[in-house]
Amino acid sequence: MGFIRFPIAAAVAWAFFFPSIVARAQPAQVALVIGSATYAAGPGLPACGRSANVVAAALKAAGFDVTERVDASIGGIDSGISDFSRRLTQGPATALVYVCGYGASFNDRAFMLPVTARIARPSDVLTQGILLKSLLDTVKRDGVTASVVIFDMVPNPDPPSPLGLETLAGATISDNTGVAAIAETATSDAPTPVAVSVIAALAKRVIRSDGILANLETAMADARLKIAVLRMPAHPDYLAGAPRIADPVKPPALTPPVTAPPIAQMPPIPAPTLPDESQMTDLDRRSIQISLARLGYYSRGIDGVFGPETRSAIQRFQTRIGAETTGRLTAAQANQLIGPAR
Repeated sequence: MGFIRFPIAAAVAWAFFFPSIVARAQPAQVALVIGSATYAAGPGLPACGRSANVVAAALKAAGFDVTERVDASIGGIDSGISDFSRRLTQGPATALVYVCGYGASFNDRAFMLPVTARIARPSDVLTQGILLKSLLDTVKRDGVTASVVIFDMVPNPDPPSPLGLETLAGATISDNTGVAAIAETATSDAPTPVAVSVIAALAKRVIRSDGILANLETAMADARLKIAVLRMPAHPDYLAGAPRIADPVKPPALTPPVTAPPIAQMPPIPAPTLPDESQMTDLDRRSIQISLARLGYYSRGIDGVFGPETRSAIQRFQTRIGAETTGRLTAAQANQLIGPAR
């Protein structure tokens, strides 16, 4: 017996009488952020601590439930991975993972090193590091509809070790997962170029897995950083800001159709605007800080507080646009600043 095809009318009736089948729930947004800055047995990486903080804040502003581990031991990182993994099992979800810290390789496997690591010989990487592939396996679940995993890694200087990020190119990942692994230098205390690119993508109203990686690829070319691995998802999808599924189709009303006016006669849809600084919400202020960081004016925490660092960043932006450098944003200046990120 051949495959049975339902008539179109029957399909419409099915959707109308059983709307719960059509209008599925929006997936939860879950994230894991790991940043290692204050190493006990080597030079610090303040850029990784700062990067983890701003990426986590941008994720929270975009509506993600974030598990954050900064300067954690191997046990602390393991507990964070377990918590993140548990949240992915609670229903449909989208996921983003960001990792920044020293990395090393052993036996053709890439690892990240927690701040407690003391690598006296190459084999210590195996016992004291976190296998990067294990983070790829964490998002490989049936309920994860879209995911992006980003490794922002710095070669371990003592003892010197190759990162081995290229070995991740052959890892088995889900069709809806995208992966980026970048070799960093991270010599300053400002967020890394990778982190700046990520928070710029997260500031947009619609966040797609392929969009984050395309944005990252462009930014890394500008920063002249080595992308060891960049794997676009075979089935890209929304991470956040997905349009709501339309209401179920209803039978047409038994009335004459109403002809819509020509497009030229329809009033324009007003663009979303930010108010004057004095009337901004906490989310508005965080959006301002994210946009300032994206443009390279700001490198502190995304906390919604306009302290001295934020004021200085606003002044630099005002100088660029030829406005009076008051350090306070008018509504017009706020919308000019955040416009490219929307």
